[in-house]
Amino acid sequence: MICSRSAPAMSPSQLPQSPFLPTHPTSIVRQAATAVSRAFVEGALNRQTVRLPLSDSMYGDKEEGFVADRAIGWQGGPQETFRFLSPMASDLLRQIRVVDEIQTGGLPPRIKEQVLLDFDGSALLTAESPAGPLGDVQALIQPNTDGYYLDTVASIEELFSDSPGKARRLFILVNPAWRDRSSWGFFGGKRAQELILDRYETTYALDQFVVRGQKVSLLKTWPDDWCVFLTPLDADQSAKLLGTFPDRPDYSEMDKLVKASNL
Repeated sequence: MICSRSAPAMSPSQLPQSPFLPTHPTSIVRQAATAVSRAFVEGALNRQTVRLPLSDSMYGDKEEGFVADRAIGWQGGPQETFRFLSPMASDLLRQIRVVDEIQTGGLPPRIKEQVLLDFDGSALLTAESPAGPLGDVQALIQPNTDGYYLDTVASIEELFSDSPGKARRLFILVNPAWRDRSSWGFFGGKRAQELILDRYETTYALDQFVVRGQKVSLLKTWPDDWCVFLTPLDADQSAKLLGTFPDRPDYSEMDKLVKASNL
């Protein structure tokens, strides 16, 4: 079970060496693939959640950075976000390494996409490994807070990731619509807690927010803590690490760090 937040943030003077903050889709995918691969190979986590950022500026060959969709106003609906997310998630699956490259002969996996509910912008991606089925990876893209997706997750576990009597394979939830149990409402909350929230650890996430008029980036890369960065609007300046948390901080905790940094 994933633990709830209990420890306070570390101050900058106490902080260990932190992951770098990527500012372009290529470096984001590379960092995410490393975190996901390590979590599977070193941490034996075959059920994972990944949250990739989306914004218009990310896809216009701009290097200066981006802002998050839900945090600062992505204008598209789920079909529009899927149009951007699908190639990014496909690149992620190509770069994930769950078997030795000797076994794959250095060849990339073949990516297959199955659209699930078009109006939800959801799909199932499968990376078919040259090393054989044990090296395959699946990713459920943009699942929503609906019983359909709970049934879909349970089915994929049974047939793919957690098949009884077979080796576990990697299954990833990419940019799910929920944040916590309250996202599911009264009736689906209990099952969602038991099936997903308690069992799918976030191994990579990058979100951005505006806090006190400043851009703040929240980064998680397994096995490191959640890192809160103050992100300059000027691309020539480096991001400043404000603090880390063992579990995802809420807005008020990020607000305290930004306030302290301005004193």
